[in-house]
Amino acid sequence: MSRLYLRMAVDDAVAALPLPSRAEARRSILQALSAPSARASADDWICDLSLTFVDDTEIAALNEGYRGKARPTNCLSFPQDAQLPMFRRDLLGDIVIAPAVVMREAVEQGKHLRDHYRHLLIHSTLHLLGYDHEVAAEAQEMEALETRLLAEMGVADPYLNQMHE
Repeated sequence: MSRLYLRMAVDDAVAALPLPSRAEARRSILQALSAPSARASADDWICDLSLTFVDDTEIAALNEGYRGKARPTNCLSFPQDAQLPMFRRDLLGDIVIAPAVVMREAVEQGKHLRDHYRHLLIHSTLHLLGYDHEVAAEAQEMEALETRLLAEMGVADPYLNQMHE
């Protein structure tokens, strides 16, 4: 039996912005957890994940503190330290999303907001599972997996006609 314990928090500063429902967020995260990985490959798993929505100031501070980039970003993933002991369930980590950034990107990139959230939730969860995109080959693998998982949800390829940072 597989289980996802999802803790979702919304900062007051972004509470009025359009956010994915708990069910929508859960569906996207579960879609990512269906991907092959060391942590999610077993048929029977239990994991715990936190999802927090914050304002641009908060995400910019986190981005600078953890990645050395002094600007807001759409999402950040903080995987659980694999060296820490696990108790009743596997704590995958934390995902932090900035809805205002996500909204701006959706408009700029001509994407449906719901689909952009789906993509970022899958992308962030894959980071928690150990996927990365710092090296070109890893980026290609991760983007192909994201594209496949999104297609299974009826979402168009988010990387078509898009420039990469």
